Amino acid sequence: MGAMNTTVSRRSRRQQTKLWRVPVLRVARLTPRMTRVTVGGPDLADFAAAGTDQNVMLYFYPDDVELPEPLTLESARGMWSQVRPLTRTYTVSRYDRETCEIDFDFVLHSDAGPASDWAKQAAPGDHLIFVGPSPAYQPDHTADWHLLAGDETALPAITAILRELRDDVPVHVFVEVTDATDEQPLPPGAHVTWLHRDGTDDLLARAVAAADLPSGRVDAWLAGERSSMVALRRHLLSDRGHDRAGVRPTTYWRRGETGN
Repeated sequence: MGAMNTTVSRRSRRQQTKLWRVPVLRVARLTPRMTRVTVGGPDLADFAAAGTDQNVMLYFYPDDVELPEPLTLESARGMWSQVRPLTRTYTVSRYDRETCEIDFDFVLHSDAGPASDWAKQAAPGDHLIFVGPSPAYQPDHTADWHLLAGDETALPAITAILRELRDDVPVHVFVEVTDATDEQPLPPGAHVTWLHRDGTDDLLARAVAAADLPSGRVDAWLAGERSSMVALRRHLLSDRGHDRAGVRPTTYWRRGETGN
């Protein structure tokens, strides 16, 4: 997943924006509600990967639209007066420069959404169109400890961020999911707390409030549903007294709006 809105200020430099149209290589179900789609090809050799929560904009066109050849960012924008694609922002779960592959992890929502609907039917040989990449969050490696918190939409980014963190600095991870079947293996070294959804907006904030967390300066990356992020940020700033510069919440989605 990617961000609808963000207060993150420390990010890598924006790379040159480019459009890619690449084939699906593999599709794997990670959990009952999440599937991984691997795309790849030689065109991805120059993808400017920066890790952590870097994302791209996925383009979804109606099946009957005839796309120009070659399909470039310029030719796609040239069609906007006739047809605009539905777009969704998604995190790059993994980029492998040697094999020129990218993994995208899709939450399979029960309600309709262009990305989720596409992922449910994706098969090798299909093509995925995307534009990017975005700048990426750069962890503060001088912090005393790290906090990563979000729901299942943030799992791809949390996984990618964990790969970038130092082994000798404490890391606490809180993830809200539907139930135990949505839990996934995460990179080792972090203290991980899985939370099973109870219908409230502040489950993450309550769990973090009840936790025995390290003292010192925190570097907190938070992402998920808007009201949940508001509650969690309020707790970290008002109740725990952390510096707002070290608390970076990102809204990935809003309750009641059309799914991804």
